[in-house]
Amino acid sequence: MQKLSLVINTVAKNKDVWPMFFSQIEKHVSADLFHKKYIFVDKCDEEFPEGYEVVFYDKEKMYQEQFAGCIAKVPEAYCVYISEDYILYKDVREDLIERYVNVLGDNEELSFIRLMKGGIVDMNFLQYQNFENLYELYNFFPYFYTNQAAVWKTRDLEKIHVYGPNLHIGNTDHENSFEYQATKTCEQLGIGGLFCYHGEPKRGMYHYDCDVFPHISTALVKGKWNLSEYEEELTPLLDEHSIDTDVRGVF
Repeated sequence: MQKLSLVINTVAKNKDVWPMFFSQIEKHVSADLFHKKYIFVDKCDEEFPEGYEVVFYDKEKMYQEQFAGCIAKVPEAYCVYISEDYILYKDVREDLIERYVNVLGDNEELSFIRLMKGGIVDMNFLQYQNFENLYELYNFFPYFYTNQAAVWKTRDLEKIHVYGPNLHIGNTDHENSFEYQATKTCEQLGIGGLFCYHGEPKRGMYHYDCDVFPHISTALVKGKWNLSEYEEELTPLLDEHSIDTDVRGVF
């Protein structure tokens, strides 16, 4: 398999989530899946776990500039992108992650495979070629680009951020955020993508569960603990790490 890295985008204001996040990676991912693991962060006043390379970004810059500068320092050809509130709760299907890297490598028109089915544009997507459980996304549909867990060709992920709109990721006006507007960039660049789906149930309004990369997406909603969608998965982890939900509040 081609070299695969793990790319984690986070911010110091969410450092209370880090112990839970990193302990679940250690618990549910083998040591040899990723060639290297990277943390993109604005600052850090404490040590991260061993085995991670920290790449700092300027908090005063827009998200687009922050991420473009960080991803440029990741040399591996492929990466899995996640944020710090994508908390694993079961073992990752590493055989399928490796398979997805090979699918990307063998198909020039593809840039990523998203590790879940989205629920906003919910239609009968076509199976990709003869690959069971992989389905085509269309870059002219809204939410083609999302900051959800995915396996990426690293240089294509970088390209989207280099040429994408100079915006923050989560503006109050969502349609004026990088995540929403970058779909236009993907269409202009001819970016192609798939998602995996094995018949998992829908979780809330916006996405489905994923047996390949079983994660809470997301543990934080508007800065609060997402117990409305993930009470069963989050509650034991909050207890394990002695987290007082009253500090952030509950969504």
